[in-house]
Amino acid sequence: MRKVLALLLTIVSISSFSCEEAEKFFDLPLTDAEIAEGLKAALTQGVDSSTTSASAVDGYLKNELIKVFLPSEVTALQTEIETGSVVGIKYSTILDAYVATNANINSDPFEELVVAMNRGAEAAAKKASPIFLNAITSMSITDALGILQGGETSATEYFISKTRGNLIAAFQPEITTALGQTKALELYDALYGFLSYQYEYKSLGITLKTPKIGSLINQEIPESIDGYATERAVEGLFYLIGEEEKKIRASPLDYVSDIIRKVFNSDEAKGL
Repeated sequence: MRKVLALLLTIVSISSFSCEEAEKFFDLPLTDAEIAEGLKAALTQGVDSSTTSASAVDGYLKNELIKVFLPSEVTALQTEIETGSVVGIKYSTILDAYVATNANINSDPFEELVVAMNRGAEAAAKKASPIFLNAITSMSITDALGILQGGETSATEYFISKTRGNLIAAFQPEITTALGQTKALELYDALYGFLSYQYEYKSLGITLKTPKIGSLINQEIPESIDGYATERAVEGLFYLIGEEEKKIRASPLDYVSDIIRKVFNSDEAKGL
């Protein structure tokens, strides 16, 4: 009986000590090192959340805020094809004829390209986490208090300013591989090839050819799509990281990380 009582007293004592230590931890003034650690923890949480969301099926495609749309030059080409014509023949009719001869296109190369780019971004997002987390770990933070007391996405904006170029370079091989797997690269090559296409038609019983479509429409488009898709995919992840930072700042106590709770629920974070 005495042993049981002694054990219970020990447990109570340890529990009291643990609670006291926890209170002391949260009551102590923040150091610059703790603020930096808290900011990195928030960014890490943002990376985990964003890559999980973006890598899900339709993570990019059905999220209009991060969806990878066509480059502006390609959109301009699409508009010209939908509205223009040559020798009385609609460009859309010429595109249909081109599609019929190209095994890489099913029906609408523009819509298929959007789907394939976003599927590639979703696949690549699964590989993004270690690249982004390595950047967070190696990033030094200056003016940690200023970032903590800044806007609701200040940590994300600082992260972008310090790592964007390197992250895009590191992430591009993953995007390029994924775009190859989803056939986005083949689709884009086929679309690019349309600019060199010459359409055959008959006039007064004579078979004629139009000039190359590119010379008629006069709308240049990029030679490749992977660089553009990489930038848009990375920007999408940055956006989601920023959204997670907003949630952390609004409700830090909803998170299990002690350092997040301490830093973002501190008087310093509240500007007191």
